Amino acid sequence: MVNKTAEKIIKDIFPYVSQELYRVLSRIPVSSLKDIEEIRLRAEKPLIVQNYRNDCFVDARGVLTASFSKDVYITTQQDISRTLELMSRNSVYAYQDEIRNGFLTLPGGHRVGLAGRVVLSGNEVRNIKDISGINIRIAREVPGCSNFLVPYLLSGGEVLNTLLISPPQCGKTTMLRDIARIISSGMGTVKGRKVAIIDERSEIAACSKGIPQFDVGLRTDVLDACPKTIGLSLVIRTISPEVIITDELGSLGDSGAVESVMNAGVKIIASAHGYNVTSLKLRSETLKLIESRVFERYVVLNSKCGPGTVEEIIDGITMKPLFRRISHVS
Repeated sequence: MVNKTAEKIIKDIFPYVSQELYRVLSRIPVSSLKDIEEIRLRAEKPLIVQNYRNDCFVDARGVLTASFSKDVYITTQQDISRTLELMSRNSVYAYQDEIRNGFLTLPGGHRVGLAGRVVLSGNEVRNIKDISGINIRIAREVPGCSNFLVPYLLSGGEVLNTLLISPPQCGKTTMLRDIARIISSGMGTVKGRKVAIIDERSEIAACSKGIPQFDVGLRTDVLDACPKTIGLSLVIRTISPEVIITDELGSLGDSGAVESVMNAGVKIIASAHGYNVTSLKLRSETLKLIESRVFERYVVLNSKCGPGTVEEIIDGITMKPLFRRISHVS
């Protein structure tokens, strides 16, 4: 029986890589494929796959090895160009907005990061040309991974404004997705609520033609590919949610948009890149939110015991820890 994650990689990603890459990747055993978190393509460099423990080179037979050798598959510029064409449905021009932001999103919510020559207009990125690197991050659905966490995000039956903090690849999006599912559908004594997801990068719900491909709950509406600063105010006016879920706060204007949600009496659960609360104080947008005591809970994640390790849960008002170190996503 094919593992669910391996099945998603085969179905969602393999059709969008060059024929030569497909031949190599399709030979990787399912037992190894299921643990892959990233597939890294760099022009004229070795093909590398990564799980949360380490990265491995891939040889032409699909064998993973920690050591570089002459048998390791070397990704060509042609592989990069053809893969980009397939990922943009043979119309790179139609995906210029996404490319300008440095990533594409494949069906299934898999984010594809891009590296190349950045073209600026003033201080803004106008385009990324001469793409020479592609990083495919595998999206995972882990139902139940937030079962332990959700009770800490409630008080007196009310959802608390919460910020999940972690470096990349530590389970923030996976955790947000499962929190949305539980709060929307309800679980045990947790009553189901109306939830809106502002899915700017199409990763949380992984919508295809507007329909979520992941289970984000029975009472959830999704604004797919919508900038947070626009979406946060839009859903309040049009969908009347009780809870809004979004990811990766920290861009210009995010703090004002979050405060407008609070002023409307709507709860918010979001994420931000960082190592801990202190690291967020180095960025002006998140510093504003911390100083104004917007969030009632901070959840710090890392991958010390695997992605989704809950390092610490902090009361956002007293700034005292409520819990420390336990792992739930694997």
